[in-house]
Amino acid sequence: MQQRCFLGSLAFGPVASRTTTYLSDTGFVDTVAHIPYPPYLSACPDMDRELDITISGTSLTQTFGQMTVNLEPDVATSCDVKNYTADIALHTGLRTYDPSRGWWQDPALSDCVPLFAGGASAWRTGDTQGTLTLSGPAALSRSLPLKTYAGTGGVEGGTTLTGKAKPKLRGYAYNITPVCVDSVNQIYQISDAPVQIVNVSGTPIPNITVMEGGVPGAWSISSTAGSWSYAGTVSDITATDPAAGHYVVETGQRGTFFRLGGTPVYTITASATGLFPDGTYVSRLHDLVHQALVQDIGIPAASIASDWADPFDAAAGKAVASEAGAYWDGSSSYTGADMVTALLQGTLRKLTYDRDGTLRLIGITPTFLTLVPNLWGKLAVRPEEVIEIRQTDLPSELVLPLTCGRCTYARNYTVLTGSNVSPSAISATISTERSAVTVGTDAPTLEVVSPPDVLTAFQSAAAAQVVADVINRLWTYPDRRLFYVTVPFARISDYKIGSEMMLFANVDGLRDGVGGLVVGESYRGSSPDEITFTVLV
Repeated sequence: MQQRCFLGSLAFGPVASRTTTYLSDTGFVDTVAHIPYPPYLSACPDMDRELDITISGTSLTQTFGQMTVNLEPDVATSCDVKNYTADIALHTGLRTYDPSRGWWQDPALSDCVPLFAGGASAWRTGDTQGTLTLSGPAALSRSLPLKTYAGTGGVEGGTTLTGKAKPKLRGYAYNITPVCVDSVNQIYQISDAPVQIVNVSGTPIPNITVMEGGVPGAWSISSTAGSWSYAGTVSDITATDPAAGHYVVETGQRGTFFRLGGTPVYTITASATGLFPDGTYVSRLHDLVHQALVQDIGIPAASIASDWADPFDAAAGKAVASEAGAYWDGSSSYTGADMVTALLQGTLRKLTYDRDGTLRLIGITPTFLTLVPNLWGKLAVRPEEVIEIRQTDLPSELVLPLTCGRCTYARNYTVLTGSNVSPSAISATISTERSAVTVGTDAPTLEVVSPPDVLTAFQSAAAAQVVADVINRLWTYPDRRLFYVTVPFARISDYKIGSEMMLFANVDGLRDGVGGLVVGESYRGSSPDEITFTVLV
């Protein structure tokens, strides 16, 4: 005879004086650490976690839920997180009945499985109970502690820049607008970190191309729309005045700057490859996201999956093109989630977190379509296990089959128009992005439905083509369906968001088994013996 139990910890407050509260539903004792978990929980928490499977979405897992606690003495104080976003971790295990002693015996904490790890906020109290709102990792939702200008002059900018966030360049970005920190001396900043140094004929040169009015290339002294020629790197950008028509570069721990030898006529932009604060250079998308999580957002490296990789590599059986980069100009504050969205949006790579809080990168790839029914093994959900199944709606942009696969690449961060454009400007400075396209389904639809235009962080046509091919295979066919599948709670450890599932059910199209991708999960305190998975088939 067994009984399910739930237990967890809630930690909040400043790091130097963090408060941790332990709680459970029926009382629990960690006999190894000698920590009691008082019976504060009224029931298993309600929780919905859904992956945004759209092309244009945030590429993040959305979490909605709440946890209710009984207001025993001091509980209201220990759970009051109205001024913070707390970190919460919940586990579940099975208690066994000891008939000789006549009691329920707690499992070892090591035998309990993670149920949820994330953030908790919005404390609301009633007369006998209080509730907390549960969400994704708190570190992603907080505004980032961005470097800002002091407004004291030089590389710290004038008074008009006081408090303004400094720009970030991670990876390669095209035609960005740098921040002019000194309009008198024509000093511009393109990143709060170093840029890549490349070897050109034995000479190390920073990977920066400065453009005026959309014109790169050698400086022409007779041209009023001249391009700027590189004149070397310097240790202090404020102490070096370059010759007319040239620019010098400072790149290091205080950021990357360039200084012009003259006053430009048209808008100054640049293309460059940015490094991370510690000087790390990466070019592939999944590596950029990993470094951004650790170095820019502050996620502990231990919280990132040890097998972190590009899911499209596994799907293709080889490394696929995924060169990428992004630029944040500092014009507004942003959260870790905003930064991840800028890197992943439109790429069909999605950031999710396991029930223990481990961050993981998964891909909306078509590999689940090739699951073979007679080789399902542990991946299978059999008809007798299905407590309830019902079809739900696909996201609006995917309801009608798309007529082609398309993914943008080579984003132009500054689209020049009117008087900002030099007569000698290259045409690429006019358009905002380019697209990779594959042919759609042979079966005609009633109307042409194209994928949405989403500016991605990809820099090459090959990287965009990988996604365009996947969109074509997944979303140009009318038989994609989304199901809510309720199964016994005991199967929680067999599946997580991003898992493949061989689904057998007494529903048309599912009786002989069909491959699916788990893209969501839901559980309710009122039904502790059930869990509902959202499955794309």
